[in-house]
Amino acid sequence: MDIQRNQLIHHVTDVESVLDELITKGVIHQESYDKICALPTSEEKMKELLDGHLKSEEDKDIFYRIVEKWIPHLQGGSPAVYSKSVNKLSSGGPPKVVRRKTTKIKMPTVVQVPEVHWITLKPEVICVDDEDTPIYSLQSDAGPFECGVSGLRWVCKEKVSLKYQFGSWEEHMERMEALHFIPGGPLLDVTVIAGKLVEAYLPHWICTENNPEVLGKFSVLHIDTCGDVVEPVSEVTPSHVKLSQPHFSPRGVLMRAGFRIKINCKVLIFKTNLAFLTLHVYLIPSDPALQQTIKSKELSSGYKMIKKPYPQKSLKMGKYFTLKANMDNAEITPENLKLVYEGSDPNFCEVFIENPDSNFKLTLTHKSAPVWTCVIRKDDYTNTGDIQGMYEEELARLRPELVRNMSRELINQLLDDLLMDGVLNDGEKDSVLQENDTRADRARCLIDMVKRKGRAASRKIICHIQSRDPTLSADLGLH
Repeated sequence: MDIQRNQLIHHVTDVESVLDELITKGVIHQESYDKICALPTSEEKMKELLDGHLKSEEDKDIFYRIVEKWIPHLQGGSPAVYSKSVNKLSSGGPPKVVRRKTTKIKMPTVVQVPEVHWITLKPEVICVDDEDTPIYSLQSDAGPFECGVSGLRWVCKEKVSLKYQFGSWEEHMERMEALHFIPGGPLLDVTVIAGKLVEAYLPHWICTENNPEVLGKFSVLHIDTCGDVVEPVSEVTPSHVKLSQPHFSPRGVLMRAGFRIKINCKVLIFKTNLAFLTLHVYLIPSDPALQQTIKSKELSSGYKMIKKPYPQKSLKMGKYFTLKANMDNAEITPENLKLVYEGSDPNFCEVFIENPDSNFKLTLTHKSAPVWTCVIRKDDYTNTGDIQGMYEEELARLRPELVRNMSRELINQLLDDLLMDGVLNDGEKDSVLQENDTRADRARCLIDMVKRKGRAASRKIICHIQSRDPTLSADLGLH
């Protein structure tokens, strides 16, 4: 069957969807994608694609299989026949008969593991300094386990003890870009203190569903004393990449750059405690390290988190999304956010409403189609009653949990913070440390001492707990 050029130009109207699949399969690169998308009409886009961007017979065969979805009557044809036709259409000359070649691509094994029950463990924060990244500690017996903060998974046959901290992609981005890779998961610096891991899995935020081509694009960055090494992966699950050798130095999942992917995302919302309402709304990859960085920055600036459900579906990396509010006097700046990985200082939308007095809805859209929505209720943002009194009541409510969960490091940091604030004096700080031998007794003494000082002091210690230990704060509902 000889497919005429104008059939393709006039019948394929959703050219961007075709381009998305072509870039995912590696047929075209980002430069070609952007050049074609910049043209104003679907006819011009398809003409440009046919004229100069399908370089090989294999490219044309892939293109044929994609356009079958948009022109169903092509399904009776064959890729070999169509290759002749595309040669004719793109070159203007007679068709060239070329023997089809098959390229074998070695891809990692895709493993579905619904039968494995991963036991989630909450890590202990063993170091939280102003200038240092928190260090998390975990212990487990034999079995399959998952860290509740980082998503790191491991399997062991004996008792193990390990610690980790999040690394920063920023210092490695220039080299990764030169190698045509982008981050695909958090960078984790893991140390096994005791025992041995049989298997280890690094978390990733890439959507692999209905996209088998993406499986061959995974790698792992391994950072050692010799520098950065990009390693292949042996297995990929929908949420993790298995390490071929469960030995550690800083490691993180990489994804080959230059084609369209979907990623799992989170929307984070923070609010002021003022008469007018200001929200900071972030759209980020599902990266626990980046989420931790944003939380710490916002909480230390006096913002509070409004917890809402995350997007249920994965979103396309590199696309622009528009934030809208169904309240007439809402000011949103900027209205559009591009979904990209920004290591430490991602952009956000600021939503300003001078005198909110009711529930309202936030909606994130792509090409006018909603991809996420939530209701901001009046109770989410209203400062009802005496704010200072609320902090005092909150401290009393949380006292048992704080006594059980506050680490020695956190207690020492709170003592220093409250001394700097003038809430405690030197004698009171020393009495907490010298008159109480156990960690729990020190926590109990500190909390009771602050409570006796009244509402302002209660507010201070809660704010410092939020800033010093975001994980504990989230577990206690201190958003």
